[in-house]
Amino acid sequence: MKVIVTYTIITDLEMSPPERTMLCLPKALQDEISSYKMNDDRLRLLAGKRLLQLALAQSNHEQTLIHSYKIADNGKPYIPRFYPFNISHSGHVVTCAVLLTEGEIGIDCEKVRPIQPSSFTKQFSPSEMNWILSSENPQRRFFDAWTMKEAVMKADGRGMRIPLHNIRLNQDHAVIDDRSEIWYLYPLYLHPEHPAHLCSNRAITDIQTIQIAPEALWLI
Repeated sequence: MKVIVTYTIITDLEMSPPERTMLCLPKALQDEISSYKMNDDRLRLLAGKRLLQLALAQSNHEQTLIHSYKIADNGKPYIPRFYPFNISHSGHVVTCAVLLTEGEIGIDCEKVRPIQPSSFTKQFSPSEMNWILSSENPQRRFFDAWTMKEAVMKADGRGMRIPLHNIRLNQDHAVIDDRSEIWYLYPLYLHPEHPAHLCSNRAITDIQTIQIAPEALWLI
């Protein structure tokens, strides 16, 4: 099973992309992006949708298929007649994963920032917390574990409706308390300060990562 992960690293989060880039998206997505107050949030959201458009082209679909973008009843986005996909963004990194078969896919990246891992005992089991705190770099390990759980939530489709403590991590896979399905986890190395994980209910044998220059995202 193959997954294509496209990503970009935006160094200048204060830039304003050309208006024509926004206009290539359906009105509903334009409105969603414009509803965010912070410029960096709008920029990341727009970059994510542009990565999705490029993923359409890379898999021999028309970029205009993004105008069929829909939200399922569980809140998970999809495009009819296209593969399962998922988008994540944090800090300077924006990424889009496409599963080139039927199944579920989730991706999450997080920018490492100052936190106290020991304060998150409600989100992690005692064994998970021990795994985090026994690391040489507990803060980094915390965000590894966090992106694992977030990727599972996104792949499942219920998102934040799944309490993080109901997701049980076990090295390269996870399970959710109310379901027997196994969720396979794969680390991604997109940026040294942004841990990321991929999750799927299918065992992935091929992960292709493609970095896109941010300037290329704004070209139509």
